[in-house]
Amino acid sequence: MPDDKSLRLRVRTVCCSHGVSVTAMAGYWNFAQQVDKGRRKLYGQGDVLQLYAAALIERYVKLGLERKVLADIRYNVFSIAPPEAETPNSKP
Repeated sequence: MPDDKSLRLRVRTVCCSHGVSVTAMAGYWNFAQQVDKGRRKLYGQGDVLQLYAAALIERYVKLGLERKVLADIRYNVFSIAPPEAETPNSKP
């Protein structure tokens, strides 16, 4: 993200598209800031970053935010895909 203002605008756009109330936007903004911090620290470690973002989503869902909106922010604001599910016996 080039700057804080750009990030805030993109998060707000996603939140508005889901009908998030103005009072709840602060929680989604906090989530986005943590994802951005992790993205900078874990640059080049795609799998680790995906797991980090997934763990943050779980944390914020427990705080009462909507999983769908958090996942949308993860994907549309930061271009982080969800972690791939590993199936049992998938390794030889």
